[in-house]
Amino acid sequence: MKLWEKRQDNIVILAVHGRLDATTGPLFEQQVAPMIDAGDKNFLLDLAHLDYISSAALRRLLLLAKRSEDRGGKVALLSVQSHILEIFEMAGFTQLFQFYTDQDEAIRSF
Repeated sequence: MKLWEKRQDNIVILAVHGRLDATTGPLFEQQVAPMIDAGDKNFLLDLAHLDYISSAALRRLLLLAKRSEDRGGKVALLSVQSHILEIFEMAGFTQLFQFYTDQDEAIRSF
């Protein structure tokens, strides 16, 4: 997994590439936790290049969303590939996140 970060206004945009699973999930959390601790609360996860996500990684996304909500922010998902979206649907996570195909629209939602 590789994670690229950029910022727009008060939104942290994270592009996740590769696999997000039990092995890479802790690395994801290690990179994102300091952002939340520093006061970031709005996250847009660009998943266009995410090849695989495990249930362990879904839990980490859920924890990120909860921590963001606790601070008055949110986590939105951008460009989720159909095979990844199916995993979110099977886990019942489509009700927990907002999904976008257009980055500008996603940014306006914050």
